[in-house]
Amino acid sequence: MKNITIGLMGLAFHSGNLGCSALSYSFMYMLEEIAAENGLHFDVKIIFQSDDKTPLKLEYKHIDYSFVRLGFKNKEHKKQTNDAIKQCDVVFDFTMGDSFTDIYGKERFIKRTMFKQMVLRQKTPLVLGSQTYGPYNSGLCRIWASSVIKRSREVFARDEQSRELAARLGKRNPVLTTDVAFFLPYEKIQQDSGRIHIGLNVSGLLWNGGYTRDNQFGLTVDYREYITSIMEKYAQDNSYAVHLIPHVIYKNQDDAPDNDWAVSCELAEKYENVRLSPFFESPMQAKSYISGMDVFIGARMHATIAAYSSGVAVIPFSYSRKFEGLFGSLSYPYVISGKKESTEDAVRKTIAYISEKERLKNAITEFGSELENKKKKMMENYSSVILNK
Repeated sequence: MKNITIGLMGLAFHSGNLGCSALSYSFMYMLEEIAAENGLHFDVKIIFQSDDKTPLKLEYKHIDYSFVRLGFKNKEHKKQTNDAIKQCDVVFDFTMGDSFTDIYGKERFIKRTMFKQMVLRQKTPLVLGSQTYGPYNSGLCRIWASSVIKRSREVFARDEQSRELAARLGKRNPVLTTDVAFFLPYEKIQQDSGRIHIGLNVSGLLWNGGYTRDNQFGLTVDYREYITSIMEKYAQDNSYAVHLIPHVIYKNQDDAPDNDWAVSCELAEKYENVRLSPFFESPMQAKSYISGMDVFIGARMHATIAAYSSGVAVIPFSYSRKFEGLFGSLSYPYVISGKKESTEDAVRKTIAYISEKERLKNAITEFGSELENKKKKMMENYSSVILNK
């Protein structure tokens, strides 16, 4: 059985952000499937940033994996990282899905791109996994992104807007796919009948005004008022059951600006009739819980992906063009634009979409075969890169 060494960067298996973890587990499942289909064995080196070396608690028949600490300042860590990269036949970098942009600030972009630079300097083939490209508001970020895209072995984009931008910057033809998290496994959880179950993912990041706490993303919607209006309408109505479902969860970091868990607990105390979801240990658990909803509203993109891919009528709340790009590629128009609409219009549209949930669900069902085709094509593309065809 042929052995291939694969490096993974820009993925996190134990992040409080379950969206990042969803990408990670989904891609590992895809690698397992590719290996099995081709009679291969993969040695996966997970090159990570944190000190968390907890085992993945997953078993693979065709994959062995190990953790390598990514470092710059510490010579030992830097050497360890470079040695691991040299051993790889190819390195995939997903940049957490949306951090190869400067939407979260220039500092994050620079740090993430330096990691890619390490791979390029070792002359190990770098593959940019399915992710968002842009916006690049900084000229420096735009120029550096252009250089990395040009020098990468292959570039995968998860939506057409990103593909077009990467094509212009890199003067190449990136591969259009979709987000790998659509294919994260789950087990459907059945809720009690007799009520309409509304899942509400409240983003701590938007609730707190972004990392800068001053409306960092330039929302035209007053997010707190938007959430409060939805809660006021449905939480006291016995024909509905409102579930608060955080997707970025830090139990002991209430002051973290992006902590959905803290905001959800606060709202659960304020509204007696709502249900707070369990503290999820994995993105698979979160998706399983979300799958039991009749309709789901969320501002965490991978939470909305979990809903869509489990057949739940979903109302994504957009704070970045990544939402419109991704769901536009699925011919799914039921997105609330937090950067274009008024608070009143956002609330009105959300209420209308909830009442039309069957239409939303049918739109997902109708696109189901196309999503399966996207997965098949994506698997073929990733296989070709790994096998160097």
